Amino acid sequence: MSNPIQDALANPQPAPEFAQAGDVGPEVGEYERPMFPLGCPVKALGISSSIDGSQKCYYLDVNGQLVGLEAGNRHGKNSLIALFGPKSDWLEANWTMWSKPVRERVDGKWVTIVESKPIGFDQAEASRALIEECVRKGIFDPAGRMRGRGAHKPARGEGLVLHCGDVLLTPVQRVDGSVKDWLYVDAGLHERYVYQAAEPIARPHHDKCNTGAAEQLLGLLQTWQFKRKLLDARFALGAIALGPVGGASPWRPHIYVTGGAGTGKSSLNGKDGVVHRVFGNGVFRTADTSAAGVRQSLRNSTVPVMIDEFEASKNNDRVQEVITLARIASSGDELTRGGSDHNAAKFTLQSCFWFSSINIPPMEPADRSRFAILELDPIPDGTPPLDLAKYDFEAIGAALTRRMIDGWARFGKTKLKFHEAMTEAGHSPRACDQFATLLAAADVVLNDHDTEDRLPDDEEIAFWADKCRPQRLAEITDTTPDHVACVQYMLTSLVQSRGGDEREAVGTWIGRSISHAMRPVLVENGGAFAQAEKANERLHQLGLKLVNAVRHPEKIEGGKVSPARWGTSAFQKDEPGFLAVAGQHNGLGRLFEGSKWNGGVWKQALARNKGAIEGVKVKFSPGVSVRAVLVPLSAVLDEEDLPESCHPDRLAEWLSAQLEGEA
Repeated sequence: MSNPIQDALANPQPAPEFAQAGDVGPEVGEYERPMFPLGCPVKALGISSSIDGSQKCYYLDVNGQLVGLEAGNRHGKNSLIALFGPKSDWLEANWTMWSKPVRERVDGKWVTIVESKPIGFDQAEASRALIEECVRKGIFDPAGRMRGRGAHKPARGEGLVLHCGDVLLTPVQRVDGSVKDWLYVDAGLHERYVYQAAEPIARPHHDKCNTGAAEQLLGLLQTWQFKRKLLDARFALGAIALGPVGGASPWRPHIYVTGGAGTGKSSLNGKDGVVHRVFGNGVFRTADTSAAGVRQSLRNSTVPVMIDEFEASKNNDRVQEVITLARIASSGDELTRGGSDHNAAKFTLQSCFWFSSINIPPMEPADRSRFAILELDPIPDGTPPLDLAKYDFEAIGAALTRRMIDGWARFGKTKLKFHEAMTEAGHSPRACDQFATLLAAADVVLNDHDTEDRLPDDEEIAFWADKCRPQRLAEITDTTPDHVACVQYMLTSLVQSRGGDEREAVGTWIGRSISHAMRPVLVENGGAFAQAEKANERLHQLGLKLVNAVRHPEKIEGGKVSPARWGTSAFQKDEPGFLAVAGQHNGLGRLFEGSKWNGGVWKQALARNKGAIEGVKVKFSPGVSVRAVLVPLSAVLDEEDLPESCHPDRLAEWLSAQLEGEA
């Protein structure tokens, strides 16, 4: 039998701070109201005031839900009864209202015929005490302090807080913040956050679990015809394991299941499919929704989100808005929207998203890089249908969640090992977060390693890192960086110079100009020369020009310092060439109109090309000189279409020589 005193001495806790520096104590002789009675079934949280004079008191009612009552007119008898519910007798016990005794005059004396008796509670005194208790608790702002169902990071230390609707699974922490054990507490105020009670969702298994449930589920997942058979099944398992606890993870990877008819999408990701059954009622699932629908359904919850039939359409605005929510949820943040009452509403976005459709809608590179795309091939003819009835998905889900909770510390360390290996393989930091998180979650539920640190060994890490090489992942290889997409958009835009000329791509004009510069002797006479000159003229009218960059060193004349700067000269093939793109120009404004690079945004995107030079003054036509971005020609055209001086390695050497000696 443990000794509580000895346990307390072995695990000391920091003393609470009862007062902060600068706090003022009660003045001597100050009048004080009676203390608020102990054992109140309703929790007073605090009060907030607005500039219009309204004051609202906040409580957790008898069901553990947040209730805001106006101090001036919402503390009536029925409001208090609704607040306390079946425990409203507590009000009567502490603020009893007594009936008036009945007296009669007998033989010249007043005699009590009927004694005074309780007839309810004194609403005035009860509401006064409740409002005073809210004021005593201080200012309470629900924004940023509400936490719904799902997993959340604790206010301090390691572990997570799992909100199961009616109860919270909380970490019992040592002094150093590490997790010693896990403890269930009622939903409500925990640390500084309010975990509002809600409909209960599935709890993790009550005891530690082995790897059997994960192995069984992985075997089932491998019956689907994934394009990357071994890797995609592993990604799916990791995403399923992470879903219920993803709100507490530093990064939340998303899944996109895609495939044609007859690939088994519905059995995997549809209503009552495998993933849905494992998550149980701890998921927000819909087949057609909007960003507002997702926000308002989640509010402060971090449960996983499943959206089926997420198909592209002629107008993808609504689709893009939902994808934007998923992008924000990856790193986790709050979304603020104005309300009809002129008060801002905050929504928590810390959920793992699952999408499925036949065709993936268009995505920005920043969005696509947050998804693991699981592409399904058709199920072979003659394959027997799955017998899902033999699987206890509720038990599988409970076991996986328990494995993730017990292995939470190991999950973070395992993710770090995968992250380091994938960095060495050439992945970007975001790709490392994305795929290392999925692999780490799968490893936690699948393996009990016998290594000294309980983590996968280097051979295991290297095996999966090799499977995730950038060249093997369509999520990466099919993604075009924003600055490259901007160049491509500009080059493929069709323009017409004047009259009845046929519309031609801007890239065609640039190609003609470069060809003329590379082989001027061959085209000096005849129509080719005229075409090249015409192409140059058209480019200048658009705000584009082929140039060489010139570095002007710092000058000191008469005590005045002229800093080093970039200029331009007429394009010659013997020096690295650049395409000067005006930062502000009507021609380019029309070219980029309707695109995301409209309004001069193109100069920011183009400046991200390697070797680009910003803020260079360029003369595009007589009397028209504007600041421009010089984009290396190697970022505009293929190397075989350029002189050798414009190749990337020659450009890098030239730039280094020009800037040599400068700070």
